[in-house]
Amino acid sequence: MTIDNLFGPESKKPRTLRLKVIKPIYEILKITEAASQYLNQKTPLSSSLLVADMFGFLRHETKEHFIALHLDSKNRLLCLEIVSVGSLNASIVHPREVYKSALLSSAAAIVFVHNHPSGDPTPSREDIELTTRLKDASELLGIRLLDHVVIGNGRHYSFADSGLL
Repeated sequence: MTIDNLFGPESKKPRTLRLKVIKPIYEILKITEAASQYLNQKTPLSSSLLVADMFGFLRHETKEHFIALHLDSKNRLLCLEIVSVGSLNASIVHPREVYKSALLSSAAAIVFVHNHPSGDPTPSREDIELTTRLKDASELLGIRLLDHVVIGNGRHYSFADSGLL
């Protein structure tokens, strides 16, 4: 393919070509709290209980928070993304937005965490449908979906432990 094929034969006017370049942009946050007690990047996320312990603080939130944990090939935390902060009982999450950042971080696997401000971690019909859609997208992209953990008041629900993943 040549420039003449794209724009026609050369004329006396100069040709202008504008392209949109997409660059991954990351923000590195330095946590000054004693985060090392509960969040260690070298520890593999090997169980839903570990994830629930790490993100148990979400039980105090009054709005739904949906978080994606990007993991390397050894299930160690690469980064996390707060995908959505919703309302009292809903949070808008779309697979396109979730996996865009997972691809940019070169994640080999992903774990989703969200809270139910009501305190009951039982997944809603919408939670189950969303997890199914995210699982389908995950398989298509080649990023392993390890779990979706719902945080409640003193309890959690794991889609993987329940056999839904």
